[in-house]
Amino acid sequence: MPRFLVRNRKETQTDQSALRRAAQYLRMSTDHQQYSIANQSAVIALHAAAHNLGIVRSFVDAGKTGTTIKCRPGLQELLRMVELGTADFSDVLVYDVSRWGRFLDSDEAAHYEYLCKRAGISVHYCAEQFENDNSTISNLLKALKRTMAGEYSRELSVKISAGQRRLVSMGFWQGGTPPFGMMRQIVDRNGKPKCLPGFGEWKSVSTDRVVLIPGPPEAIRAVRLAYDLYTKRGKDRHEIAKVLNARRVFRGPTPWTVQKLRNLFLDPTYKGAYVYGKHDFKFHKWKAVPSDQWLIREHSFPGIISEKQWNQARDRIGLELKPLVDTELLEGLRRLWKRKGRLNSILINAARDIPSVQAYHNHFGGINEAYRLIGYPLPRDYSYVEAIRLSRRLRREVCNGICEQIRAVGGTAERMHVPGVLLINRSVTVKVFICKGWVRPGLNTIWRLLLGKSAAADLVIVGRLNPPEPSILDYFVVPAFAQMHGALNVRAKDNDAFLDIYRCDDLGNFVNAFRRVPLGSEAA
Repeated sequence: MPRFLVRNRKETQTDQSALRRAAQYLRMSTDHQQYSIANQSAVIALHAAAHNLGIVRSFVDAGKTGTTIKCRPGLQELLRMVELGTADFSDVLVYDVSRWGRFLDSDEAAHYEYLCKRAGISVHYCAEQFENDNSTISNLLKALKRTMAGEYSRELSVKISAGQRRLVSMGFWQGGTPPFGMMRQIVDRNGKPKCLPGFGEWKSVSTDRVVLIPGPPEAIRAVRLAYDLYTKRGKDRHEIAKVLNARRVFRGPTPWTVQKLRNLFLDPTYKGAYVYGKHDFKFHKWKAVPSDQWLIREHSFPGIISEKQWNQARDRIGLELKPLVDTELLEGLRRLWKRKGRLNSILINAARDIPSVQAYHNHFGGINEAYRLIGYPLPRDYSYVEAIRLSRRLRREVCNGICEQIRAVGGTAERMHVPGVLLINRSVTVKVFICKGWVRPGLNTIWRLLLGKSAAADLVIVGRLNPPEPSILDYFVVPAFAQMHGALNVRAKDNDAFLDIYRCDDLGNFVNAFRRVPLGSEAA
């Protein structure tokens, strides 16, 4: 083989070994964008080749919205590796600013990019006309494009909502599972019926529309029977539920309940009306909309029952659902106690003269509080619930205190996504637990340190609650190399020597261990 060929091969190997390692992040908004991921990947590959980057990892969110990070496991995994310091790449390649996210708060996108920069990882927007080099022009353009990306989502939401409301006013069904006894039918632009889509099936032509029609005959008979029993024969909802369940024609996989029947009697779809906009979904949160803002179109669909009968059922439901008064709730609970001799959730839900357990929870914060108000002895001691809440609150306070103190001495500390986990100086993980003491009358209080089968982090901090005071007695700081596992019982004092090594009254020495001193400073 000629010598110059061998030399060229060595030079090629040297060039390849000099490539910087990079990860690519790909996202498309909907499953209909079948070529979006491929197009993004092609542009990113060209950018990587031009900038001497080798792609070693791919993080993909297919069919995910860019307005939130909650439903994007690809970006979550990328940021998790960055925060934990386990990223094996020095650069992140993204198609453009909008693929990184269309967050309604532009600062959120900047925050996630800053997490990468803080870890020494650069973010490249491959299709943008500017370099992400932290220059003034670059920062201005990024801020503008982030705002434009969020504004695009807002404008698109407004346009979609307006279009849906216009179609509702024309009598077309706007998605979702149809009510029991109704089914969807696809019609063309002229209103001519085409087909009946199955569960999970969509219309294939954009100009087609969907309307509701009466569904399976057995479901229609069940709806009419329920209304007849309720309005004509005066049966209550418990009796109607038994009749319908005996026929085994269910609304969904579970049997009929009084709650399901209430929804059935209040649904105007059965008289042929369409009520739209009862709930609003903005900023990824559901919100109830006042009734005066609902969009109502009468006679949108063929009704299963008459409007007169539906109004009769609605009026009777209104009488049954009168506002509950605390004194009446407690008096009803006393009557049930006297009648049955005992109380429990099953008896309360089965009783027809008092509301369900959920109503007592809504009014009193829990059924046990209602028991206490009427003098009924609690079946169990639920003080452990308050202990759990106290432990979680103290754990948050300890974690926040550690972060503040370490930052005060020049180190870095931040809370991770997992509750109680901290990352200190970008290299050490710390897991914080709070341990509740087991008070034994006449004996010493025992604390059980639950260290698990394997190390939860590089360091484990266990704070011991000091009963009955809601304060921390001391701490056990256990490093992973100690190889201490399982559950260890400790007392307030006179513990084994190997345990006292890790006990400390406060976390001052622990915090000072992460103090950062500039190189070249004089020794104290």
